[in-house]
Amino acid sequence: MIMFSKKSILFLLFILNAGIYSQSIYVPLEYQAAYEDGTRSLDGKPGADYWQNHSDYKITARINTVNGILTGSANIIYHNSSPDTLDKLVLRLYPNIFKRDAMRDFPLKTDDDQTGMVLQSISVGKKIIDLKTDTSLENTGTNLVIKNITINPGKQITINVSWEFKIPRENGIRMGQYDSTVFFIAYWYPQIAVYDDIDGWDMTEYTGNAEFYNDFNNYDIKISVPNNYCVWAAGELQNPEELFAPRILSKYAEANNSFKTINIISAQDHSSGAPVFNNTIDTNSWHFIAKGIPDFTFGTAANYLWDGRLADTGGKKVFVSSAYKPASLAYYEVCDIAARTVELASKDLPGIMFPYPKITVFDGRGGMESPMMVNMNTGEQRIWTVHTVVHEVMHTYFPFYMGINERKYAWMDEGWTQMLSEYIQYELDKTIDFRARNVRRYLDYAGQFDEMPMMYPSYMIRGEMYGNHAYFRPANAFNMMRDFMGDAAFKKALQEFMKRWNGRHPTPYDFFFTFDDATDDDLGWFYEPWFFRQGFPDLAIDSVISRDDVLKIALTKEGDLPIPVALTVKFKDGSVKRAYRTASVWKNEEDESVWIEMETESKPSSIELGSQYIPDADSTNNYWFFK
Repeated sequence: MIMFSKKSILFLLFILNAGIYSQSIYVPLEYQAAYEDGTRSLDGKPGADYWQNHSDYKITARINTVNGILTGSANIIYHNSSPDTLDKLVLRLYPNIFKRDAMRDFPLKTDDDQTGMVLQSISVGKKIIDLKTDTSLENTGTNLVIKNITINPGKQITINVSWEFKIPRENGIRMGQYDSTVFFIAYWYPQIAVYDDIDGWDMTEYTGNAEFYNDFNNYDIKISVPNNYCVWAAGELQNPEELFAPRILSKYAEANNSFKTINIISAQDHSSGAPVFNNTIDTNSWHFIAKGIPDFTFGTAANYLWDGRLADTGGKKVFVSSAYKPASLAYYEVCDIAARTVELASKDLPGIMFPYPKITVFDGRGGMESPMMVNMNTGEQRIWTVHTVVHEVMHTYFPFYMGINERKYAWMDEGWTQMLSEYIQYELDKTIDFRARNVRRYLDYAGQFDEMPMMYPSYMIRGEMYGNHAYFRPANAFNMMRDFMGDAAFKKALQEFMKRWNGRHPTPYDFFFTFDDATDDDLGWFYEPWFFRQGFPDLAIDSVISRDDVLKIALTKEGDLPIPVALTVKFKDGSVKRAYRTASVWKNEEDESVWIEMETESKPSSIELGSQYIPDADSTNNYWFFK
């Protein structure tokens, strides 16, 4: 039964009438309230009264490539679609993470980037705010709370703000200035936080680890840079004719109609002496428009190469490109790797059409995703280039196809991406089997004291354990679900969940209840231990009976988490037999043991339990030898 407080009797009656699945999992009060209010439904669908807010951003930005300062001004129209009268706004000032006294999940490398975002002016509606004296402003770190305002249900308010900040160099987190002519810009504009039906305003501070939680907004962005710089950004470029020299414009048009990679800007273009961009003025203004996306990022560089082509998704054409320095040899293949990822994801798993019209992979630092953009450097080996490209492109589905709250539920973003990427990565390069690697990585942490359940808020997880919490444990859990559900049923349920919550904000319960609804089954026996409980996986061979050409093997569940059973029996005549049961063999949680029986034609010599795809924290009890 779901755990309830004494105040939840009405909700209990509602659940009984709704015939909810997964009745063994705990539902906190604020989530219960959402079901009572009708914003979410117990079958996993958005409720009849579901709502969410959004903003229209019109931003003009300029980068001074000499001193590394970005200046910007924004006109933001915030739409309150909620039934609530809002008495404050919450703006995220992400660059404040670089202030000297800011809370961070890791130390700064140097002390040269500690200014943060400097607001120059701000107005809300008709009110011009005095940044020095107005008591309606409250700085909490990376959040700026603007109080004493009123936004009625169904109404909107206009915010005008101007600012500047120094683009970090050594201390860049997911963005920065990488050399004198290369910049990737993310977490860069005053952004209105999410106000939702679960928590109200998202007041979580940005401290480095936990990432996105954004509404689906509209962006009209103009970026000014010196005339020898190119800009790659989210959204579609509105003014290519004003920016490119004729020969570059011709190749850009060709790439937008070719399923083979076109060198839009080549090394020869840079070395020829002929202009690559419009050089009639000192700076060019690059104009991009994007609708219904959760964030906007861009990269800019001088002397970068640019490849582009179409990906064939089977239903629509997606423009895929890569921008990189000539010395990044591994990048010469990146455009094709990204295109194949888009194609495989659209046709196979998850099998949902790539939602954006374009995506660009930018030669920057690390590996970081944002809508229609990837910021990454290459690995020393091809396999690591493939790994990063696939993983970051796949983030388009999780979290961007759905507006997942990564700050609270990173496993709904990184875990799904980790799991879905495994199959595409192996299709493109078989050097490493990442599904098996994710099993090994999970076992590095499984069962440790500080391994918190996945339902703990991600912003509370620190250090190395964050990787296990967000990536490795959930990837293993999702693979086991695919295993016991079967490929077809799993894909159907996954697609149903994604389609229901495309452009919305799903919680873990929307995932749990949708999978129950799609399979007409109660999967709480799996959800509860894997997502809500501390514990570890461990099976053991308990006893063996070999008699009358029949072999009976008793297995015990020594750990807390249900996992599949894979047995390999070797016989003295050299033959081998195998037996397999999915994790559903432990569906009855009261069962602590299971018998596996097989017929034999020779005397057995040994039994081995487990496989490279099954996490088992203690392998010492996985063997049985016959005399």
